Amino acid sequence: MNFTITKVQLFLMLFFRSTGIIFIGYPETIILAGGRDAWIIFFVGSLIVFFQLWIYEKLYKYFDLGKFTAWIYIFIWIIVLIGSIIYMQYNLNIWVQQNTPHTISLVLMLLISFYISVSRPSTIINLPVFIIPFIFIFIIYLLFSIPELSLNHLFPIGTSTGGQWMKGTMVAMAAFTGLEGYLVLRKYVLPEDKISFKDILTFQLSITLFIGFLVIVTKMYFATDALPYVTEPILYILKSIEVTFVKRLDIFFFFLWLGWSIISFGLIVFNIRIVYFKQKRKHKIWPMAVLHLIVFIGSVGIINIQVMEFIRNHFHYFYIPTTFILPFIIMLFNRRRKSKCAEL
Repeated sequence: MNFTITKVQLFLMLFFRSTGIIFIGYPETIILAGGRDAWIIFFVGSLIVFFQLWIYEKLYKYFDLGKFTAWIYIFIWIIVLIGSIIYMQYNLNIWVQQNTPHTISLVLMLLISFYISVSRPSTIINLPVFIIPFIFIFIIYLLFSIPELSLNHLFPIGTSTGGQWMKGTMVAMAAFTGLEGYLVLRKYVLPEDKISFKDILTFQLSITLFIGFLVIVTKMYFATDALPYVTEPILYILKSIEVTFVKRLDIFFFFLWLGWSIISFGLIVFNIRIVYFKQKRKHKIWPMAVLHLIVFIGSVGIINIQVMEFIRNHFHYFYIPTTFILPFIIMLFNRRRKSKCAEL
């Protein structure tokens, strides 16, 4: 695949890849995992991820996937795609179309993704730009909930147990899942577009402030004991906000989230496309068609609350092996191998 991107495009894709799909339900997950100190735990986890990204920038040249490791990542990404489409469809059934067969909306979403996947790389690279204005609109309307927020829900601090801190930190880091895409895409950044420590800090601050804002608003809006009984707390908060120009604010932002999620879904497919076609394969359309067929077969028929609870309670376990352990093993192995070759 022949394409180049700027560092701004790289960070935009990473932002939407990480925040898409999960952000309406993530605050509930981190709060239930971390307890009363969850909002502090989130910022600690974000700091860890910042240093991880900084190390990525130092070692990205050594992230060369062989055939075996490439297929490991493709398999993992397919599992993530199936989980993502199930989550999107489940929320679509709950909030919008209770009586519509879910296979219809599944096919429609996968057709959109398929079209993006066989288009030029510039299509998916530029799509996140269209969502940027809605981020600010989304934040502004959440601010309307300020009269209902209680500062007392954030305190006292220091009451979470060691187990809550451990699990909460894992969930906090999982908010940035998909950052292995940095290693996949970094080599396509224009050579003259140098990425500095400040660039990485700016990106990490932007994504941290966005997700941290959602966590704090959710924490201040709901009593901790009531949160397990709420489905997608961010949408619930928007539903409770009354405005004169639209009857259901939550539905408006639900479809915003759905479009955001489809872009995030497409970015995962884009990673698969880059890794798969690195071998200069001849056929481009059929592999993408097979990929989407696998996702459809893997997701149809298993969209229910039990599956959703399993995904919600275990999604953070994907972060450590796919975004932390495996990339560092690959980079350190390749660095050592190249050092030995240089000595010879």
